[in-house]
Amino acid sequence: MIAPTWLDDLRLQAGPPFVNMGIHALDLDRWLTVDDDREEDLAYRSRLLDTKRSIVFAALDDTEAPSNEVLLLIRSWLVAHHVVAGESNQDEHPLMQAARLVQEDLAIMQRIDGLWVLTAGAVCFPSHWTIADKVGLPLDGVHVPVAHYETELSERVDRFHDRLTPDRPVWRRNWAVNATSELHLPAFGYPMHPVETIEADGSPMFIRSEYQTLRRLPETDAIVFTIRIQRTPLGALRGRPDLARKMLHTISSWDGPKRRYASTGGAIEALAGWLSDVVVSREAAC
Repeated sequence: MIAPTWLDDLRLQAGPPFVNMGIHALDLDRWLTVDDDREEDLAYRSRLLDTKRSIVFAALDDTEAPSNEVLLLIRSWLVAHHVVAGESNQDEHPLMQAARLVQEDLAIMQRIDGLWVLTAGAVCFPSHWTIADKVGLPLDGVHVPVAHYETELSERVDRFHDRLTPDRPVWRRNWAVNATSELHLPAFGYPMHPVETIEADGSPMFIRSEYQTLRRLPETDAIVFTIRIQRTPLGALRGRPDLARKMLHTISSWDGPKRRYASTGGAIEALAGWLSDVVVSREAAC
């Protein structure tokens, strides 16, 4: 199994702190991603937008202007990268139109009464949350129940949003290990099933990563937040024992709240054992 190159972007460091911004300057050529899953992903996104709209899309009033700006930026990016965008339904909210064109989920933050508020989002592939529950909330509310967010990251994130400028977009990446490759994981209806055993090939576990970007919009002064879900079977780490060692070191440092939040389906101990076996097997082979 060939390990995807994005695995090298994972932030694998022991805590504390247990949450980090981990931001990097963004080359706008990498703002969006296009790969072999594009056709399948867009079809799935359209089905969700058509059949589960109240779960995957939400927008407050007066969000058309920043959403239109996002739509135009996305169309310009796709044209510049020779990607066929297709036609839009002009009767739909512009952020929904934009969401049908890309593999990324899209969210808009606007500064209201001194706070950055999530005002609109098309989030088809969430990691155990729903946009309907988060729209209208400031950053602190959006990040509930992220372990250690309030004590380790809250103030820094608020300041970062204030300082973000249109000419300095950024990217970051997070990760988890789940017992499914399903993209659509809303907060309800998809509980984290306990996993007692991980097979030698890593099944049934998948590494799930969010490639996130933040970009200040020059015309409306809002911030667009993109989230691209990428995943690969855990077994990909058998060919990357260096990353398996780092992941083992990372999860072994987690305290109780972090373990409960990033539970990997209750498989922390099984995951640690599997990663240890990978490292030991490679060392024995050498």
